[in-house]
Amino acid sequence: MNMCVLIVLLGTALFATIEPAQLPSYIPRCYQNDRNINECFISAANSLNENVRSGIPELGLRPLDPFVAPDLNITLESPITDLFVATQRFTFHRFYNYRFTSADIRPKDGAVSGSVTFPDLGASVDYILQGHLINLPIGGAGVAKFKFAAINCDFLIDNWLEKATCGEIKLELTCKIEDVEMNFTGLSNEEMMNRLLNLSSKLVASEVSPAYSNIFKALLRPFLKRLCKKYPLGELFPPSS
Repeated sequence: MNMCVLIVLLGTALFATIEPAQLPSYIPRCYQNDRNINECFISAANSLNENVRSGIPELGLRPLDPFVAPDLNITLESPITDLFVATQRFTFHRFYNYRFTSADIRPKDGAVSGSVTFPDLGASVDYILQGHLINLPIGGAGVAKFKFAAINCDFLIDNWLEKATCGEIKLELTCKIEDVEMNFTGLSNEEMMNRLLNLSSKLVASEVSPAYSNIFKALLRPFLKRLCKKYPLGELFPPSS
C-alpha cells in the first residue's frame, strides 16, 4: 500500500527554486542565505495543494486527485501478521491535501529532512490476499476501500551532492497510520472479517504502516535519482536571490 504523493510533494517543493523562467509564477522561491529557509520550504510546499491537485504540467506532475499507483505486491510480516497481497488499480483520493509540518534544508550537506501529514487520505484497490492479519486467518480476492485517519511520515534524503553520485543518494522514510476504516468485498467470511478488522482498526493500522513506508520509499527513490542527475540540491536552493 505508502506515498507516490511524496514524489510529487518533494518534487514540487524542491523545484520551487529553479530559475523563474522555468516555473509558473505561483511557485514560491527559497534561498540558502535565508535564515528561515526551513520555514520557507514548508510555506512553499503547503501553498501548492490546489495546484498539485490539478497537476503542474511545467514540472511533469500529473493530477493528484485521484492518483493511481502502479500494480504492487505487498508482504507484511510481524509476530501477529504474515500476509501477501497483490494489488491492481490502487487509487488514492485527496493526496493533494497534505501538510508539511517540519523541515531541515541543508543544501551544502546535500540533505533534506522533515515531516509531512496526510489528514484524510482515502483509497480503493483490486486485491488478492492470503495469510494472517493480527492473528486472523484471511484470504480472498475483490475490492477493498479504506478511509485513513492521519498518516504521519518522517523522511530523510541524504548524499544529494553531485550528479556523478546520484546512484548513492540515500533515502529513509517512516510512516505511521493512526487509524483506518476498511471494507473488503470478496473475503472468505466477508461480513465477520470486516467487523473484526474494524473493531481492531488501530492495531491493523499499526501493522500495515511499515508496508506503506516501504512502498513510498520504492516509489520515491527512482524519482530522486532522476532529479539528482538533473539538479544538485545546491542548484534547487540557490545561494541568494
